[in-house]
Amino acid sequence: MIARGSSDEDLARKHITRLQGLIARWNEDADIYRRAARGAAPTAVWMLEEADRTRLAVRDETALCDTLIDNLPPGHEMWGELPRVAMALDALSESIAVSAEAMGPRIEHGREIAGLRYLVGKLRKNAARQTVPR
Repeated sequence: MIARGSSDEDLARKHITRLQGLIARWNEDADIYRRAARGAAPTAVWMLEEADRTRLAVRDETALCDTLIDNLPPGHEMWGELPRVAMALDALSESIAVSAEAMGPRIEHGREIAGLRYLVGKLRKNAARQTVPR
């Protein structure tokens, strides 16, 4: 239980402030993932891996936030802020998951195109080297 005026309450407030900063940063990252998923920006395997790491970090913070909510006494003044933070984290996690799912096929398609370009380039080089007898 978080008692008013206790060090637990101070810790919870610090946690909320920290989470608000993290949410702002993760929203910037999520914007990058969304642009890549829509094809408005290039995407790569490392970006998909980073999106997965970010989503896991968001989920860990959501679990911690849920624990804080479970320990709040009824009517506590933090009842307004903690659920808002938890909902923002849930929405962020879902957004990142959707973007990561959409990035997968784009990355695979990019590999296929890069592979085809490589093969066509090799064929052209080989064709240019061969002389046609006259």
